[in-house]
Amino acid sequence: MTARPDGPVEQAAPAGPTRRAPMALVTWAFVVLILVIVIVLLAVKITRDTTPTPTVTTVLTAPAEVVHAAVSVTQPVFDTVGAPAGSGPAPTVLSDQPPLTLHRLPAVVYVGAEFCPYCAAERWALVVALGRFGSFAHLGETISSPYQVFPELPSFSFLGSTYKSRYIALSATEAYGPILSSTVPAGFPPLKQAPALAQTLMQHYGSASGAGAALPFVDIGNRVLIEGAGIGFSPGSIQGLPMAQVATDLSDPTSPVAGAILGAANEITAGICRSTGGRPGRVCRSPGVRAGALRLRL
Repeated sequence: MTARPDGPVEQAAPAGPTRRAPMALVTWAFVVLILVIVIVLLAVKITRDTTPTPTVTTVLTAPAEVVHAAVSVTQPVFDTVGAPAGSGPAPTVLSDQPPLTLHRLPAVVYVGAEFCPYCAAERWALVVALGRFGSFAHLGETISSPYQVFPELPSFSFLGSTYKSRYIALSATEAYGPILSSTVPAGFPPLKQAPALAQTLMQHYGSASGAGAALPFVDIGNRVLIEGAGIGFSPGSIQGLPMAQVATDLSDPTSPVAGAILGAANEITAGICRSTGGRPGRVCRSPGVRAGALRLRL
C-alpha cells in the first residue's frame, strides 16, 4: 500500500490476468509442423527414387589363360596382320587438341556398357593394345545382351579391374550391366557412373548432339577418338565363339578374329604411341603399329 499525506490510504491496482495462447492455435501449429516434415521426407524419397542408383553386381573373373593370350600376342603376329581395311566406320583422328593426361601420364579414357556389342568387340582390341604398355589385374568376363544386334558376344569387363603402366594411364568405366532390369526403372541397370573427366570428354567430342556420346566411347590422349560403331571392325568377327576360342585365334594371323582384333589393336597402339612420344620404341616403331598409323593418317 502507498500512504498519501492528504487523503486516505489507497491500494495498488491488482495485476491483469496473464494472456495465454489458445489451445486450438497450439494444436494447429503442431499439425502444420508435422505436415512440413512429412512433405520434406516425401520430397527426399521421390528424388532418391528417380535418381538411378548403381547396381551392386559380382563380376566373373576372366580365365587367366584367356587374359594371358590377349596380352601376350607376339610381335611377328601383330606385324603380319598389320592394319587391314575393316568393315564399318573407322576411328577419328583429332587435331589441334590439348593432350589428355591423367596422373601426369598420357591417358586413355573408356566408357562402355556390358550389354553393348560394339563395346564387347572393342574391349578385346583395347585389352590387346594396352597389354603392350602395361598390365591388368582383376579383368572380368561378360557377355553382351541377347537383345542387341550381334547378340551374346563374349568379352572382358573392366568393372573392378586395375591397370598399371609406366607410359599411360587408363580410366575405364562400365556404365551399364548386360541384363535388362525386371523392376522399375526399365532398361539396363546402371553399374558405375563415369567420372567427371569422362563425362566432359563425351559432351565435348561425342557425336550425339546435346546428348553426349554413343557407346563405346574411347579417347586416346585426345589424338584418336573411337565412338559407337566406329571401332574399325565388325563385332560379327567374334559372334558365336566362346571366349577361349577368341583368345586362341589371336595367335593365328590368318584367322578372321586376329585380322579384326589385332588390326584394330595396331591402330589403337598407334594412337597411344602418338600420345607417349613414341615410347616404348620397340612397340611404336614396329611394322604393325606403323601400318596402323598409316591407315589412320597419324
